[in-house]
Amino acid sequence: MYSRCIGRQKRTFSKFLRISTQVKEALANGEGVVALESTVITHGLPYPHNLSTARSLEQKVRASGSQPATIALFDGKIHVGLDDEKLEKLATSQSAVKVSTRDIAKTLIRKEVGGTTVASTMKIAHAAGISVFATGGIGGVHRGADQTFDISADLQELSKTPVCVVCSGVKSILDIPKTVEYLETHSVNCVVYRGENVFPSFFTRKSDRKAQFNTERLEEVVELIKTSKSLGLPYGTVLACPIPEKYAADGDVIQKAIDQAVREAIERNIASQSVTPFILARVNELTQGASMATNIALLENNASIAGRLAAKLCDRRPIAISQIKKNSSIPIKPKIVSIGAAIVDFEAITSEDVKDDGGSYNGHIVQRMGGVARNHAEALGRLGCDSIFISAIGDDSNGQFFRQNSEKMDITRVKVITNKPTCTYLAVNVRGNVKYGIVTSEPLLSTLTPALIEKNEDALETSDFILLDSNLPVPLMTKVLEIAKKHEKQVWLEPTDIDKVKKVFATGLVDAVTATSPNANEFLEWAKLCQVAVDPSVVNSADSVLELIEKEKTRLLLNTSLFVVTLSNKGSAVVYRNNLGQLEFQSLPPPIQMDKIVSVSGAGDSFNSGVIAGLTHNKTVVESLRIGQECARLTLQTTLATSEAINSQLLK
Repeated sequence: MYSRCIGRQKRTFSKFLRISTQVKEALANGEGVVALESTVITHGLPYPHNLSTARSLEQKVRASGSQPATIALFDGKIHVGLDDEKLEKLATSQSAVKVSTRDIAKTLIRKEVGGTTVASTMKIAHAAGISVFATGGIGGVHRGADQTFDISADLQELSKTPVCVVCSGVKSILDIPKTVEYLETHSVNCVVYRGENVFPSFFTRKSDRKAQFNTERLEEVVELIKTSKSLGLPYGTVLACPIPEKYAADGDVIQKAIDQAVREAIERNIASQSVTPFILARVNELTQGASMATNIALLENNASIAGRLAAKLCDRRPIAISQIKKNSSIPIKPKIVSIGAAIVDFEAITSEDVKDDGGSYNGHIVQRMGGVARNHAEALGRLGCDSIFISAIGDDSNGQFFRQNSEKMDITRVKVITNKPTCTYLAVNVRGNVKYGIVTSEPLLSTLTPALIEKNEDALETSDFILLDSNLPVPLMTKVLEIAKKHEKQVWLEPTDIDKVKKVFATGLVDAVTATSPNANEFLEWAKLCQVAVDPSVVNSADSVLELIEKEKTRLLLNTSLFVVTLSNKGSAVVYRNNLGQLEFQSLPPPIQMDKIVSVSGAGDSFNSGVIAGLTHNKTVVESLRIGQECARLTLQTTLATSEAINSQLLK
């Protein structure tokens, strides 16, 4: 069985990561988390100022509504989130080493105490599922780099790791014009957080350079980060925050001291990782401590801004719904809204060897209620959810058949349209596999407009999950996704068939989809729409599908947190985001032996419903997948599109 975490980087890092309980809980609950580097503790400030500053930065993050996660290396492990004992150990260590990205492995095997730089902190934060990081200033292109090739690893990491670094720009001991140019060349978002687009230079509020753009709204920064993620862009973001005004007066004095310290460093042949600690210490001497006070002030300011940004971003929410009232003495049913077609199904079932010869074969024909969204609505109602169905039917005998078979769901929002037939579907089932189907849905569904969704926005706004059926017209699907995005609702998209996969891409809002469940052919079409070249044979096994998704995760998964590819008798390939925001890969066996299948119609819908019901009843993803498998097993053993044996006891 294939089961592993995302990518080589994260699988490898997970072996060494030690994430504190507080940080784990914050990530699991979708709360803001801010990473904090530790070279400022080990090499940037003298004791006891380093310890008091470390505590102060964590407090600033907490006061801004997020959880701090100071990162450091101890005893051959990478610690994300330090208790006070570890902070003090870090602050008082006489042998701590400075750890950039290249030094992580060396520090681990030697079990040294390590303070992380901007580069290594970004790398570790990303591996831990943290998207926001606060520091003083980033490294950059050193003065004289045309001779020494001395360019900070911070810039390399920013060019390949999607973490937002909240800082006061580039350290003014560096070549700021060349650094800003490097960031632009390597596609790093560079934003000034103030009313004027002037890039700050650490101790002073202004340099002679501009950034990509400026903003006074953190919400705009959130949109930038989320959109970059949706586009699959792997680059970091610099949010440059000028030092507070009241400390700016010392800027000129400090800059003169910096210039002198830089000259002294050159004269003494001080280079590489030793440059910054030497210059900061020397500048502190020359300014009689003024530079240290200013340094601490900008660190605290950046930590506060990062805390607010992370709280607004919260971009690592797990798929499980944690807001359901767990401790209420009165059970509260999760509200699920299913939107899509109500279809009366007719299925011709035979176990004979059917040939394309125009002949007649023995079997039987079943009439039942169907329709992807309707099937979900019934199963979710049977599983103890408050199941609301939004759809349309004709004013005809098939519409009446629908009303008579909908006792498990709320159908008060189903629109009745005169002079249009209720949707119908005929499937030909040969030996447990549907060979083809014929549907008459377009006449009725084409009359539906976004106004139907606007009229029912209150149901979507108060829902815990939305199930969207791709049988709907694109404008109507667009309106559903717009409302879901507006109210931050989770959406499960059911593609329904190969020709309808493209509809969600046509909306331009595929990033609003939380979960989706294509079958093998639909997955191949999804990959094509994501511009991923795929050998069709990849769907011959779940492991092959998982390997492909792992390789092309950015393009294939987009913004989804749960991606299920159903492969008939080959089982299912499942990718989901765990409580730390990392991806897990798992293959599932078929729910039942093929020779025991009565009908496959509705089995996938039952599986999805079981998973949704589990998640909205606070089950883990793994537990929810088990419930989904059992629901599918029950439906596969009946001619109904939703087994009557599905009930809320499956959630126990």
